[in-house]
Amino acid sequence: METHAGLIQLPRIFRESVCEECGWSEATFYRKAKGENSFSNAEKDKILAVADTLLKNIQEQNSKHRGRS
Repeated sequence: METHAGLIQLPRIFRESVCEECGWSEATFYRKAKGENSFSNAEKDKILAVADTLLKNIQEQNSKHRGRS
């Protein structure tokens, strides 16, 4: 099922998108993710925007599949 495959890949896509948006390496992503209060307000905004976009894309994909029934 396409939805399952998309959800399985979500952590990788999220990580890659955040790294691209913030100009981070994968190691920096994990180092910052482990720390407390390690994100600036701008970084938090970018991370939330990435999450919103990815979740919106999944919701749109699911809506398309519902329309096929």
